[in-house]
Amino acid sequence: MAKLGIKLPYLFAPRAKGKTYYYYRRAGQRLRILDDARNPLDPRKSLQNFIQAYDRIHASFEENENQETRVASPGSLADLITTYKEAPEYKKLKQKTKKDYARHLDALNEEFGDLHVAGLPRDVVFEIRDRLSDTPRQADYRVSVLKRIMNFAIDRPRRFGVTSNPATKVPRIHESEGHRPWEETEIEAFRKCWKIDTVERLAFEIALNTGQRGGDIIKMARGHFSDGSISVVQEKTKQRVWVPASNDLLNVLVPWLASHKHAVILVTCAGKGFLIDHFRHTMRDAYTAAGLPADCTTHGLRYSAATRLRELGLDWEEIGSITGHATAEMVGKYTAKRRRAELAIARLNTATQGRKENKN
Repeated sequence: MAKLGIKLPYLFAPRAKGKTYYYYRRAGQRLRILDDARNPLDPRKSLQNFIQAYDRIHASFEENENQETRVASPGSLADLITTYKEAPEYKKLKQKTKKDYARHLDALNEEFGDLHVAGLPRDVVFEIRDRLSDTPRQADYRVSVLKRIMNFAIDRPRRFGVTSNPATKVPRIHESEGHRPWEETEIEAFRKCWKIDTVERLAFEIALNTGQRGGDIIKMARGHFSDGSISVVQEKTKQRVWVPASNDLLNVLVPWLASHKHAVILVTCAGKGFLIDHFRHTMRDAYTAAGLPADCTTHGLRYSAATRLRELGLDWEEIGSITGHATAEMVGKYTAKRRRAELAIARLNTATQGRKENKN
């Protein structure tokens, strides 16, 4: 808001598709700044109305903070959230996941904490989802967090009396086909752009040739590579896998390891290991620099690895032992879908050719 000459606490103004959206973000909530008719306000068009709407939201939060801390009644959603946060199921989460969960749990507590979870109406779940309809990913994530803690309550019937989960099978707002395998032309385009002495190229070859997740790739250490294989314990499955290094990987990995003495394989220009967000941004920038579409992702390279292994004749169980069972299943669906499409076009071509021959 510096360009407008004002500074408002908790004001959040992200840009998407060339448009700015204005929110009041506080205590795990993100509220769109609207006029009385529920229309979005833009301070550049109506600053006075915008400030008035902002002040109403700000005052409500200030009033709530000045009130005495509410004591959660037994069996309420607030009680469930407090219990969950103190349980091993929550404490063992990775720090980033825990932070994301806490944001949504705090928002649920603030808005719906007084409701009792036993017999929680399903339409409340839809209300929770629909309040965030402007941000579909966040809406779906909040429902998934609610589903998680309701399952937690089901496992503790004497405490909460919950017998069914109203958040189960709630339709998602954000529709996405997810990650896809890379095309061979896209793989070649990346290799042409990034030479073998770059960390971007090495990370790409590791992902493509081992089929591992980004979080596992950045933790690979020099000692994990020996006798022509890479050994790694997958963070998600907690299983150790051994993946023989292909020639494409060896051609990049061997000279890379000879160029430095760091313990981890992938290092930044500062000589340190990657944090996951830094790694994601680095690879996203690398894909953009290579002129690749937005749906070319590092996770998609897992599916590329599985697809290539399938084309070499490996069965799904063998592929799953390397990449993971879920990835093998998803690639199976992808290849089946692609095969059906190829058959359909082949039939179309045959029919078209037949009509041309009949005309002649």
